[in-house]
Amino acid sequence: MLVIMGEIDRPNQNTSRSNEESFHQPLKTMDTNTNLSEGTSLLHEAAANMAETRAQGRNHYLVVDVLAALFGISAWLSVNALYTQLPLLVQTSPEGWSLPSYLSVIIQCANIGPLLYSFTRKCHTRFFRDSTLIMFLLLLGTVAMFTISFYYTHTTQLFNEPHSTPLFSLTFCFALVGCTSSVLFIPFMNNYPEIHLVSYLVGEGLSGLIPSIVSLVQGVGNSECELTEVVNGTSVYEHVILPPLFSPKIFFLIIFSIMFCSAISFVLLNKLPTCQQMVDNKSVSNRSSTVENTNESDLQCDNTPERLPLSNASTLAPSLYCGLLLMQAVISMFANGALPSIQSYSCLPYGNTAYHLAVNLSSMANPISCFIAFFLPRTSLVTIFSMSAFSVVTTVYAITTALMSPYPPLQHHLVGLILVVSCWILFSGMVSYVKLSIAAIFRREGGKGLFWYGAVTQAGAALGSITMFYIVNFTNIFKSFDPCS
Repeated sequence: MLVIMGEIDRPNQNTSRSNEESFHQPLKTMDTNTNLSEGTSLLHEAAANMAETRAQGRNHYLVVDVLAALFGISAWLSVNALYTQLPLLVQTSPEGWSLPSYLSVIIQCANIGPLLYSFTRKCHTRFFRDSTLIMFLLLLGTVAMFTISFYYTHTTQLFNEPHSTPLFSLTFCFALVGCTSSVLFIPFMNNYPEIHLVSYLVGEGLSGLIPSIVSLVQGVGNSECELTEVVNGTSVYEHVILPPLFSPKIFFLIIFSIMFCSAISFVLLNKLPTCQQMVDNKSVSNRSSTVENTNESDLQCDNTPERLPLSNASTLAPSLYCGLLLMQAVISMFANGALPSIQSYSCLPYGNTAYHLAVNLSSMANPISCFIAFFLPRTSLVTIFSMSAFSVVTTVYAITTALMSPYPPLQHHLVGLILVVSCWILFSGMVSYVKLSIAAIFRREGGKGLFWYGAVTQAGAALGSITMFYIVNFTNIFKSFDPCS
């Protein structure tokens, strides 16, 4: 045993001695100034590379965000721009003040676009690419906006009466882009990470803000009451619309340039390597998350409906799925269809200032809500239902003031002006945030979820517009306000 132990001890001593030498040898090597400077330079180089990589990543995200926002502007830019010019167009069109009712019907007829897309998508998927259809629509809207700049005053004879046929035809082209965008543009953005869908919706909100700002600079809707004398010697006040700073032709050319930039941004969104890298990363993350969810589902069975919207689950409960779609349809019916038709009845009795503040500030509330959702995303059902309930209160107040026109409550008080303007701003902001939250939930359902999201959005808007068109034009429920009375 002693011999064996001795034989074992000798190698251990040699090993320990060699280990000690090898331990001290690196210390001597690391002691030199040359190797220290080389190690420091390597550390600095690695840190610089990491900082450069992070900066490039931020720049990549910023490029895709900007392109997605510019792409989103094209959705409803032309239609919103056309509505801001109505106070000027009704003065030159043969239809007069009935022109808005004609345009409302034409815009609803453009819902044939989503229906045709749904049919071709279901029956002829291989022959149609979404990117090709989007490019066609963007070119159609851009060319139509350029054409309307020169032909918005032209008329033709229909049924022995003059009508603004070029204006109607080009309006149909604008509306075709907007209506189809709900079922085509938003599902296309599902190819990118979720944060870029928010950027697209911010751009879609700007499509209403930008024409409002340009029209404010133009001076659309500025009017005054002039005292005029009649033959019998009495004097009356007459409502006179002041001439704008520049003509609708210049306005439409400005919108055309923005539409052209949107079309270019979509091309870059498809062709730039940076943007394609985001698509590839999205596909890889989806595949990895699917594998992780499959492995976790073998171990856990706790998939309650309350957790589905906040988890990585691929499907929603049927009742929750239908409930969110119904909520989106009702919200769109009031926000995109019914309430815009009666905004003048609600706000004008409080003065022209109240009307302009409500129109323009509520347009600003849409992109601001999207920016807030960009940094504070909320897909909780409690948050969605709470904000929806609050929007119901603002909706009831807006409808009440419109029904009581031309003598709404607190008409000649500053409190009344503040209340009605705040009502429209809060309504626009809350509805935009809720719609974005519902879109975020359906985005996790894939292209099919966003497709039905867009479909019910258009269906609700069409129902609200047609219903309110009949009530406003064929009943005496809403009474207009004369500022010079």
